Amino acid sequence: MALQPRAPEHGLGRHHPKTAAGHGRIALLLGALDFGGITLKAAFKLENRFNADTGASQDPYFKGESSLSLMGGFGEVKLGRSSTVYDDVRALGQSRDVFDSAFTASSNGVFKSGGDYASRFDHKISYYSPVMGGFYAGIDVSLDEKAGVSQDKYAFKAGYKQKDFEVALAHQNEKDKADKYTVLAAMYDFGNFSVSGAYNQRKGSTANGDDSEYALGVTVPVGAWTFSGGYAYSKTKDSAGGAKNGKANGFALGATYALSKRTRLYAGYRDVVVKNNVGAKTKDERLYAVGVRHDF
Repeated sequence: MALQPRAPEHGLGRHHPKTAAGHGRIALLLGALDFGGITLKAAFKLENRFNADTGASQDPYFKGESSLSLMGGFGEVKLGRSSTVYDDVRALGQSRDVFDSAFTASSNGVFKSGGDYASRFDHKISYYSPVMGGFYAGIDVSLDEKAGVSQDKYAFKAGYKQKDFEVALAHQNEKDKADKYTVLAAMYDFGNFSVSGAYNQRKGSTANGDDSEYALGVTVPVGAWTFSGGYAYSKTKDSAGGAKNGKANGFALGATYALSKRTRLYAGYRDVVVKNNVGAKTKDERLYAVGVRHDF
């Protein structure tokens, strides 16, 4: 039995969110146990999130992930806190949007006009199937651990993936908020450019109403340059008295220039407008940024 470092998971049709500008993440412990002669691996991950400008740790301390996994030919079983399979599919639908989540067109209120989802579940039991003929699936169950109530959460996904194409469907039910989410997402790489898109629907409580959301992204590599853009739109309706009804849209542009394999210059722009149920703007923001990024 050997202990060895483990690279972050990007297989099994799973996608991971991008780090927002001004925030950092560090996997304090990341490894795998290889049971020699047996096709099984046990993996663990403890990921802390912190604010880069102050150094303050976010709460909970292992906000990013705190998990233990067993992997083999059967797929993967994971226990603890980690991203949901619904979040994986939602990320697929924005995978060709602007390079950083701070500039993603759907961020900063566009996809939160009536309520938003839990991207991670605590005390979660998950199963991810192996990819079989391009098809994959996954399921999460989070037990509420509260006496006298039934607030369990669950999510599932199913998808198909080939070299240049991926499509997936996911559903997430959060009983504690009376919210149900369904997303259909896809990505296609044409060679000279690639696109991603998603349609998301939230069925909520009478107080919060229902959301319909759309996202579209495109990425175009040109030599050392990579240009990207995104658009997102959401509409909330059927809330009690129209109090939470409204519309929102976001538009984003970005560019990066590769100085080396792990170092890039970048520039980004994002425009967000949110309107309430009578059409008055409650948010009208623009974000500009330039900088250099190095991935360790």
